[in-house]
Amino acid sequence: MNQQEIIQRYIQFCTKNLLENTRILSFFKRYSISENYIFENFFIGYSNGNLSELIGGNNELQESLIKIGIIVKGKDIFSNFVTIPVYDENKAIINIVGYNFYSKSKNRVLILNDSGIFNQHFLKNVKEIILTENPLESLLMIQRDYPNTTFLFGSDSKYIRFINEHRIKKAIFTFDGKMRLFYELSKNGVSAKRVIIDFQKIKNNGSKEYLDKMLSGKDNSGAENTADIIQEIENGFLFQFPHLNYRIIGNFSEHTMNMKTNIKTYNQNDVFVDSIDLYKNRDRQNFIYNIMDKFNIRDQLQLENDLNQIIEVIEKHKEKKEKEKKRIKPELTEYQKDIGIRFLKNLHIIDEIEEDYTRLGYVRERKNKILLYLVMTSRLMDNPLHSILISRSGAGKSLLADITENLCPPEELESVSDLSAQALYYYGKEDLKHRFIVIGEKEGSEGSDYPLRELITKKVITKAIPMKDSVTGQIKTVSIKVEGPISFVETTTSGEINPENLNRCFVIGIDESEDLTKLIHEVQRRNYTLDGFLQKKNLDKIINKHIYAQRLLKKVLVFNPYAEFLTFPTSKLKTRRDNEKFLRLINVVCFLHQYQRKTKKLKIENNETIEYIECMPEDYKIAHELLSDGVLDNTLDDLPRPARKLLELIKKYLSEKSRRDTIPIDKIIFERREIREYTSWSFAQIRNNFRILKDYEYIQVIKARNGLANQYKLSCNYSDLDFLNKILTPEELEKKISNQAQQNGLNKVNIPEHSGKEVLIS
Repeated sequence: MNQQEIIQRYIQFCTKNLLENTRILSFFKRYSISENYIFENFFIGYSNGNLSELIGGNNELQESLIKIGIIVKGKDIFSNFVTIPVYDENKAIINIVGYNFYSKSKNRVLILNDSGIFNQHFLKNVKEIILTENPLESLLMIQRDYPNTTFLFGSDSKYIRFINEHRIKKAIFTFDGKMRLFYELSKNGVSAKRVIIDFQKIKNNGSKEYLDKMLSGKDNSGAENTADIIQEIENGFLFQFPHLNYRIIGNFSEHTMNMKTNIKTYNQNDVFVDSIDLYKNRDRQNFIYNIMDKFNIRDQLQLENDLNQIIEVIEKHKEKKEKEKKRIKPELTEYQKDIGIRFLKNLHIIDEIEEDYTRLGYVRERKNKILLYLVMTSRLMDNPLHSILISRSGAGKSLLADITENLCPPEELESVSDLSAQALYYYGKEDLKHRFIVIGEKEGSEGSDYPLRELITKKVITKAIPMKDSVTGQIKTVSIKVEGPISFVETTTSGEINPENLNRCFVIGIDESEDLTKLIHEVQRRNYTLDGFLQKKNLDKIINKHIYAQRLLKKVLVFNPYAEFLTFPTSKLKTRRDNEKFLRLINVVCFLHQYQRKTKKLKIENNETIEYIECMPEDYKIAHELLSDGVLDNTLDDLPRPARKLLELIKKYLSEKSRRDTIPIDKIIFERREIREYTSWSFAQIRNNFRILKDYEYIQVIKARNGLANQYKLSCNYSDLDFLNKILTPEELEKKISNQAQQNGLNKVNIPEHSGKEVLIS
């Protein structure tokens, strides 16, 4: 049995004991916990300490219970404790909490480990949670129709992570204490409030009315006194907190280095008005001391939390305004249009893009620059491109991604460094539509693989969540939808990428040669000279030129009249997707040249007219050049890029050794240390990629004796990659087009490149 099954058996054993123990059941009854669904839904149990009934001479089961921690020094640690299992979000038991009814007990609450949050399967779908001090209080609250309740145990950090991850807006503490957790939640923008509940009262009849009054914040007169109300007013906000109200007036429309505000603080009896900068600690402290004196309040921490929450709301308001401002596509001036159109009409636009990357600090690697620029440009099309940049740390992949980001209009860019599993679902419906998404490092998005893949493939993601109706109070299922399409780029140092994501993207490797390193060093040294400083002064002009041009690109249909002539490798199943990517790449090249193509119109059904442009052989030539010598190999290769690179270096090392020592390559025995010294790769990179090469059976392991290092030899069954001989060269395509024209009785006309005229005429 696995650990989960063993814990499950233990819980079933405790549940059976509880049903047979009238004394413990009477304890629950005196505590007013008597509803069957509480016991059945949460599998409440009781340990009588007699594990011999459960173990029954099964030594393996006993050892497992010891390993889990239920048996310590031969005894059940939950003996005479009520047991409450803690489940994860998938309803698998991950922890057990014990509660002792005896008031004189030193340890009233005992936990098996620190993992899990009680009732989290329900809590992940709510916006407000209620926090109690012990398990029985939570069970009592749930029985009184407050199912969004949990009790606190273990570290505060797990609650902070859970609340932030599931975007819970409000946390109500029903007891004094846990000041650090209270403060951290407030600091993270959660409305943390304290409502002290008398749990003796909720054991009695009428307790539901008492709870409703306390948690809704209404006093006997019906006035709000404990609930938070945050209302946006003209030029500011109104905050109605349980003990004080705040009216904040200021300029909150854009980001500034200060947060000057006129603040009015009041309750039913008094008013205090002041003008402070909320970003200045001295101003805040003086304001708090004045408030404490004016309103006779002694809870300084609560007032600090009030100000922290006010600052958080204002900052989010500013971010929202800034985001809305960024999302609005600015109107270009005639001067800006002229700059953008001259760039888009340049017959050598591809060369100019490559030169601009160089001026912006990224030298050589022409194909990588152009391909990534086309990926960014494809965001405007219905079938965009996607890419993954793979290299060792420090090779320059982040710089390549950063420069491409700068060339994209900010209103159409979404750059993130950390993307959680649920984050994509909570964008607005059209927030990501035709956006260029850049994830700075793969490690920051591992949890989001599935929604990201769905957004790439289906161009839409949906999530069904239960939500409480604000009018009826009933739980209903609400569907949230985020629409694409998106173009997507991420960088990573890891060769182990989810294959489902990998085969949807172009794989771009970075040149890690010593020659390029020398050239990069020269550029870095030049940047510290006067000439380098003066050159940087003009970089904004280059960036603005591309932004203007990108804003001028129109969402036009692109068709490929010679698509049926093309060929592609068929040896691997994944080429079904890669052929599609290649065709889309040709279309994107044409799309970028739209100002150099003739726009055509075609009437279709219902008198609808579509406008489109057509690909030319020159577009194929550019796409073919971009995929040659590396990119197509990397994309079609099953072996991760770093591992393939190391394999080629191993082969090179063994070839040199074979020539020197006149030994066949397949007979040479080598160690990892030799390859590490030859390649100058780090220990971790050599170790990880050796493991991959071994798994893919490119190298064989020969076990060494007497504790010596493992030895290896190259397998004889490896083969070099050669994909490009399976697709047409530009010359072969031209020949096919010419032959087809002759068969159709047409004459091919020689026209200048990028003229935008028809290639074939009658």
